[in-house]
Amino acid sequence: MKKLIFTALLGLFSLNTMAQPIMLGQSMPLVSIPSNGELILENKDITYQPWDLRQPATTSHVLQYMAGTISASKLNEPFTDALEKVDPSTVYVTTIINLKDAMWGTKGFVKSEVEKNKRKFPESTLVLDEKGFGRVGWELAKKTSTIVITDSNGVVTYLKHGAMDENEIQAALELIRQQAIASTTEPAP
Repeated sequence: MKKLIFTALLGLFSLNTMAQPIMLGQSMPLVSIPSNGELILENKDITYQPWDLRQPATTSHVLQYMAGTISASKLNEPFTDALEKVDPSTVYVTTIINLKDAMWGTKGFVKSEVEKNKRKFPESTLVLDEKGFGRVGWELAKKTSTIVITDSNGVVTYLKHGAMDENEIQAALELIRQQAIASTTEPAP
């Protein structure tokens, strides 16, 4: 029994030592989501593959991590709606839904809705985080939504936990625009 308790405590300690909070001006901490993961649409079938944070070849990466609840999905809907008007060559958007934070008995519904959205927007990157690896790994709050914007080097340039107001939405969109301009004026390596 003591060995079992020690093993459980060691596992919790190991998980916490791997966690890294997201910090402005720092590289986005790497997180892997092996359970469920990224939705892949092949013809009309959806499969899942493990997902890990990798830097896309664009000027900005917008990552939204949210609890699998209706209230969390509505928190930053004005921002995500505004993102639809941004030139897709200048921004890459990843949405991760934390199924562990879904209300009891709703995981199947959430999964079905995400699959429906993948079919409606096949170019979107949608990820289901069944075990909450992202929330723990990035030390995020439960039952909410977080928006992160990184530049082309993977450095965090914007971070917002919870709902964005109109000024924050405009500031985030302007940041994406500025990063796009900066990337076109940077000399080639």
